[in-house]
Parts: sequence; C-alpha cells; structure tokens
Amino acid sequence: MSRWDNRSVNTFKRDIKFGTQLETYFFREWIDQNLDNPHLQITDWSNNGCDNNGDFISTGSTFGADYKITGIMNYIDMPRKKEMVDWPVEVKWVPTAGKLTLKEADLKAYAKENASILFIYNTGKANLRKPKDYNLDTHIQRIESNAKDIRWGMMWRDSVKKFYRECKRGQVFKPISYMGNKSGVVIESKNFKWHFGEHKWKTK
Repeated sequence: MSRWDNRSVNTFKRDIKFGTQLETYFFREWIDQNLDNPHLQITDWSNNGCDNNGDFISTGSTFGADYKITGIMNYIDMPRKKEMVDWPVEVKWVPTAGKLTLKEADLKAYAKENASILFIYNTGKANLRKPKDYNLDTHIQRIESNAKDIRWGMMWRDSVKKFYRECKRGQVFKPISYMGNKSGVVIESKNFKWHFGEHKWKTK
C-alpha cells in the first residue's frame, strides 16, 4: 500500500488516470501560452518514457519526469541564452492554495534525472480539487473560469538539484500525513519566489 498513499487499488487507478489527463491538459496549455514568449521559446516537446495517458502501471518504476522540451531560454538576467535539448519536465498541478508538497523520493528522482518541475497552482478561494465524479471536462471548465487565480512557475533543473541537496543536508524532509506519511517537504506560498518566478495563467 506504500505506493497508493492509503488508497484502494481502484481509487488509485482512477486518481492516476484523472490526474495524468489533467496534467496533460495543463502542459499543452502551457506550451500554447508560451508561443509568443520572447524569453522561453519551446520548439519541440515529447512524452518522456511513456505516453502519459494515465493507464495503471502495475510493475516497474513510475519515477521520472512527464515530458521533454527542446528550445531556447533567454531570460533578461541571464548572461547568455541557453539551448535546451530534450530537457525533462515534470508537471505538478497544485489545486489547494497556500503551499505545495514534494515527496522526497520524487524530488530525488527529478534531481538525478536532471529534470525541471513545472508548477501550476491555485492562488484563490475557488475549490479546484479533484471532483468526486471524476468528470474531467466539467473540471477543466471550472479551472478555466477561475484562470485569474492560477499561476505557473518553473523550478529549473539546477534549482531542483540545489533544493534537494539543501533539504537533505538540513534534514528538512519529514513524514507528510496526507501523502501516506511518506517523507517529503512543504513549500509555503510566501517562499515560492525563492524557487521560481510567478507567471499569470492566461485566460481564453
């Protein structure tokens, strides 16, 4: 049961299917929203290891980033532009405002894989948690109607590795009750700025 965070097999399967499909929606929306971004030009992307359809994988490792991106990063504070070739990117949708949580094992895997983490998170009062009926289309409509309260930020791979090292060295990882008491770390929203830049989610 350690992998399932105290959920039944059927609930776990439904949660994974729903979550993966929702993160696929967010990732593709993020790509579209950055088409005209002069500082982040994504020229190509692909699935990383599997097709991200959310089907249950009974054996083998499920660690690792969701996607890979290729393009050019050219932020104002950079001394020179940086070419990205098949950079792994993990997508994390955080529906509950105020904090984000990372499992130690996941963070270790991302650091080892040299992966970046794309956080898409809720800053408002709208209830954007997974619906009990698992209706994806209705949930996406609810998210889009509350787009003004949504932000995104990319913890780039160097920051991921640095954060993991600092948490490990400082013994920051603790059991997280709502994640089946697995070891993890909570980042409060007031500290997001130390890990990534905050960007508005564009409305349609």
